[in-house]
Formats: sequence, structure tokens, C-alpha cells
Amino acid sequence: MLVLMKISLTTQLDASLEEVWAALHDPGVFQSVSAPFLRFRAEAQDGFPERWESGETYVVRASALGLLPLGTQEINPVTSSAGMRRQFRDNGRGLTGSLAAVSSFQHTMTLEPSGVGPTTLHDTLEFSAGALTPLMWLGFRLFWSWRHAAMRSLASQWRSGEATRWDSRYEGSAMWSGKPNAALEKAVEGLTPSHVLEVGAGEGADALWLAERGWNVTATDLSLVALTRGEAERQSRVTRDHHPRMIRWVTLDAVHDSLPTPPEKFDLVVNFFGHGPREMRQGLWSAMAAVVAPGGRLVIVGHSPSDLAAGVQRPPEDMMFDAEELTDFFAPLSPSLTVEQWQRQQNGPGDQPVTVADVVAIVQF
Repeated sequence: MLVLMKISLTTQLDASLEEVWAALHDPGVFQSVSAPFLRFRAEAQDGFPERWESGETYVVRASALGLLPLGTQEINPVTSSAGMRRQFRDNGRGLTGSLAAVSSFQHTMTLEPSGVGPTTLHDTLEFSAGALTPLMWLGFRLFWSWRHAAMRSLASQWRSGEATRWDSRYEGSAMWSGKPNAALEKAVEGLTPSHVLEVGAGEGADALWLAERGWNVTATDLSLVALTRGEAERQSRVTRDHHPRMIRWVTLDAVHDSLPTPPEKFDLVVNFFGHGPREMRQGLWSAMAAVVAPGGRLVIVGHSPSDLAAGVQRPPEDMMFDAEELTDFFAPLSPSLTVEQWQRQQNGPGDQPVTVADVVAIVQF
């Protein structure tokens, strides 16, 4: 009779979904989280591949503590993706030595955003080793706990250089005022609260403002530190007044990663001051437009290039966009487009108030 035993662990990793996903495909990470208890050597003449590939088979030789030979085993990865969910399944089994006692082996790692910034890993092992199954379960359970601790320790090293740079910017005191952007209230005026996506949420002032007015918010940013700060503020406000604020915080690189969606699409998508090279910002606009539901609204707000003459700190001119660029880009996508400059006051040189302008595009789909 086949006796199956199961180990299930869940942990949160301080990296984005795509960063953790890339790490699971890295044989170097596989070796790092196994050492020193288990050490693996590739049987292939050219060693380990640069990346595990779905549908391929890899044979490795294992030893305990690098000293006691355990035999060889197969690694047979099968991967799948569905929305903001990734699954890495290994159906390998032991081939020789004591590992051959494992007649059935299925290891499944499932990733999804935690909703509070980090990525959640659900890690399940089901195996059978005949009469040795209970004894091996104890060994596997201890080893699985070690693996999870090692992954938590390594996760920060999986962050991209750009993500690390933004995280370091947010690690001190709050970067911004904590107040929502001046254009937000006017840009969403008249809308019935529903599902909203904010791209580039930073420390969450806009996301909190929207949530406090009944919106179900998905807030994304490249900086895990910024989103963690936003969630801490959300919890603080809920603790004070006990009013619900529905916010899902998702760490991602909006330029390179897929944007999340609710069950359908978003009724409102907003982005404030997403400045960057022309190709990058227009690629981001396309990605945001693609997740707006029919009848929904896309709002893009940027610093007007006219601000460069006001003596206030702004991005380089080639990173900024104007009303003409927004009109040319969105006019073919929507018959209902408004592009305007909205003026506001902010402190300039010497903390003296100056008049600046935001260029605002409101695109109705």
C-alpha cells in the first residue's frame, strides 16, 4: 500500500513576485538554500544549467553535509502562470542510493502577492518511501524549515538594482508629505467607488485617500519599503477609527512586469508623476490602458515642462511629457479624452510659494 505523507509551509519573502519567480528557476539558489545539510552536484558533464526549464529533466547527485553519499535523483520542473499566481512543480524522484527509497515525490511551490508588499510562498511536499516514510518525513520537515529560513534571508539579494535603489530612498523618514496629490480629487470627481489600480503608489497617500472614500484599491510600486510603510499607516488609521480601508499592496516593476487585475479589469487606473524616457513612459501608458474596464477611466498626471522655469526641483526635461504628447498618444485609443494643465501652489526656492502646473490626461474608455 502506498503511504503518502505531506509537508506544507507558507512564508513571506521580501521581493517582488517576478523576482522570487526568477530565483526559483535559478540552480544557484537551489544549492544555496539546501546547504550545508544537503549538497548537490549535477550529473551532466557541463554542470547545472543557467536556469531550470519547464519540461526538462535534470539528474543530480546528493550528499549529506557534503560527506555522506545519498545517491541520485531527478528534478523534473513543470511551471505555470495564471494572472498574479505562479507555480513551480517538481515531479522528480530518487534514482539510486538511499534516495531511491523515495518512490513518489511531488514538490509544489506556489507564489502570489501577499497583499501587504512581500510575496507569499506556499510550499508543499507529498512523498512516499514505503516503510521509511514516517522517518523520512521528520528529516524532510526539518530540512524544509531550514530552506524557508534560508530563502527569507536571501530574498533581499534577489531584488533588482533599481528596486534596491528605490528601497534605500524610502528607508529613512517619510519622503513625502503624506497628503494625496492635489489633482486626485478633481480627476475622480463624479465616479462611483469600485476597483481602482494605482501604479507607482509610493508610501500610499493616494491609495489611502481612495480607500477612505470606498474604493477597493490595488496599489503597486517598485519599492517594497514604501508599500510596507503604506500598509503600516493603513493599519494605524483602522486601529484609530475602525473604518475599513481595502488596499492590496503589490510590489512590482510596472515597466517590465505585468500589471495585476481584479476578477475583470479596473474601473479606474491612476498614475502620478510616472516620468521616464519616452519609450518607457509610453509603454507604461499602454499597459495601464489595457487593464481599464469598458466605461472605466484612466488618469495620468505629470509635472508640466513649464515648471522648469519656476526654479522647483523637477525631472530632466527629456523625462517629462506635455499635453501634446498625451493627446497624440491617447486620441487613437479613446473618443473621450481631456488633456489640461492644472495649476497649484508649492514651495519653491527659499520656501517661497510658487505657482506650478500639472499636465493631466483623463481618458474615458
